[in-house]
Amino acid sequence: MSDSAIPIAATLPPCRYRDELICEPVEGAEKPKFRIYDPQNDIAYELGKTELALARLFNGERTVEQVQRVAQESLRATIALPKLAAFQTRLLQLGLLTHSGQEGGLKRDPATGITYGPLKRFLLINLIKMNPQNGLDRLYRRAPWLCSSLFNALLLLAVGVALGFLFSRWAQFSQDVMATYTQSWSWLAWHYPVILSSIAIHELGHALSCRHYRVRVTDFGIGVYTLLATGWVRPEQRTWSALSPGKRAITILMGPAASFYYAAVGIAIWGATGPGSPFHDMAVVMIVASCLSLIPTLLPIFNGDTYLALTEFFDQPRLRQRALRYCRQRLAGKPTENDKDSCLYWLVSLFTAFGWVLAWCGIAMMIFRLLP
Repeated sequence: MSDSAIPIAATLPPCRYRDELICEPVEGAEKPKFRIYDPQNDIAYELGKTELALARLFNGERTVEQVQRVAQESLRATIALPKLAAFQTRLLQLGLLTHSGQEGGLKRDPATGITYGPLKRFLLINLIKMNPQNGLDRLYRRAPWLCSSLFNALLLLAVGVALGFLFSRWAQFSQDVMATYTQSWSWLAWHYPVILSSIAIHELGHALSCRHYRVRVTDFGIGVYTLLATGWVRPEQRTWSALSPGKRAITILMGPAASFYYAAVGIAIWGATGPGSPFHDMAVVMIVASCLSLIPTLLPIFNGDTYLALTEFFDQPRLRQRALRYCRQRLAGKPTENDKDSCLYWLVSLFTAFGWVLAWCGIAMMIFRLLP
């Protein structure tokens, strides 16, 4: 029997395009494209005009064969059945289509923000939230060397020299930290400008790496969660998922690397200025704040860069959500799937709860520090 005679979609029930997804045109694209945004998971994909029209033909009642006929009649598009079935399968994997018995929602979330707990959606204040692609394109055209291996190797060498200098004068630096943070309130004037700019540089490192590998960035943001600053970059999911593991790893690492570049600038300013100078205090805050802001993103208990690296290593997109759902089902006595990963899921859930407690304790300590 030939492949064309096999009912390709016989094993899949009719699929439905998720109408709850938000569709927006992508500005500046060479060909018409649309950004498909999932408000539930806060991530996005991009589809071409024809791809979107074809995806919307899946209404939950039509089989693949019926979608093929409707596409030919309404879109004037002749699509081979195997190709259409592969398109349907891919959209199901991405979560743009769903069917009865399948949980909706996009499957991979490479966002680099920090999740402090279930109240984030209510307490997070967005200071900047934008689509940065046009700006990234202009910056990359003017300065492609920012993403070159040689340039970043030289910067990392400079970071090593700066850290060596700092440790050689550690006693003096410790005294300056104590004077800045305990003997006056001057640090508070610099704290948020410094830490927000540090986070912006961190996220720019991720975003420029995405641009270098031709992955569009759909969202760039900086916000404040109660008193804690956070930031995020969200690449377009389909092209991000198509990157090799090595390129995804480099993109993840470029955020912390950019933070170290920022700290090295602070060390240089600290070394060039003396006590009593406002720029000296600023440099101390630059060093301390940029290093402290790295801690949450490097701890796997938060939804930062190390957590993202773990989802890539275990090939478990949305690992935390899977783990929490698995543990809730086990505690409720309901049947579960993927019992072979039970140890991983319990560990992730345990450390997630621990991370939430740490975050809230940090917020409480900062509030008490600010109170007279």
